[in-house]
Amino acid sequence: MAGFGQQVQNIKEEVKEAKKEATAQAAVASDNPFAAFEKEQALLMDAKQKKYQFIGVWGEDGTGKSGIILDAFRNDKKKVEGSVLHSIDFDMGVGMLSSALHPQENIISWNPWAMSHNDRTAYNYPDTHQRVMNLMKHFYNQVQQGVPIWGVIISGVDSWLEICTNNMRIVDLGLASDAIQAADGSGAAKVDKQSTWAIRNTRFHQLTSLSRDLVRMGVRVFWETHVTTRDFYGPNKRYVADWEKKTNNYLPTILKTEKEEVFDADGELIETVYYAVFDKCKTNPNLQDQRRKIFVTRPDGEPEWYGLPELYQGEL
Repeated sequence: MAGFGQQVQNIKEEVKEAKKEATAQAAVASDNPFAAFEKEQALLMDAKQKKYQFIGVWGEDGTGKSGIILDAFRNDKKKVEGSVLHSIDFDMGVGMLSSALHPQENIISWNPWAMSHNDRTAYNYPDTHQRVMNLMKHFYNQVQQGVPIWGVIISGVDSWLEICTNNMRIVDLGLASDAIQAADGSGAAKVDKQSTWAIRNTRFHQLTSLSRDLVRMGVRVFWETHVTTRDFYGPNKRYVADWEKKTNNYLPTILKTEKEEVFDADGELIETVYYAVFDKCKTNPNLQDQRRKIFVTRPDGEPEWYGLPELYQGEL
């Protein structure tokens, strides 16, 4: 019993010493207003070796946007075992492609759309906006817990832009009760002041902020979108990426996918060649404006897939 009593006493002494040490550390911290920054600096120094990949990919439908990303995930021999590629899959492109071509890979395709209980509309736009925000925060929380996330794809950023526009009209301005009313941009749901569009843009770039937070944690983030036209100086039009117009400023790397059809002298199709062009590449200026062949199809032959090795060979 005496031995047990001594053990109890020893434990009490250890607890007492631990409390004294904690009190002393707290005192030091209170004397140093920059203690929290010093701790954060140590973490940032540890993170310096991580790759910062925030990549936009735009092009016509069926030109290989999702294909080059999924291929990079499959071929990255340096990825941590058990790594996951998540997709917020607005247009179902990633889900269909991964199911057909990469069924054994750890690719999770999330449906971002929240169904509406209103008979008039299929989706609830305010709930969809919140669901996307929560999914991004879920990924961030997983990384903090040590879950290896190789990357996150936002597939169909043009849909995200539409969601933010409708939410501005439904939630922020009260011009519409659902997406059908919100679509009447020239009628009751018309936005009168140009400055009001800042509300839509701020909603849109909440996704930019959350994407950057993941990138800082070493997660690759890919934004995919389609092509739209935009007016430049009167009647002139130009094909551009279908996302909020300032998005180009926030993406360090932008890829454009495109295809060319090759014909023989008789006008018969020989092959269709798909390319990825580095529209912008701040992380490797040597790749700026470079064009890479990613895929070739032929009417009477087997397709040839090349992919884009720069996405997984550490060149970005």
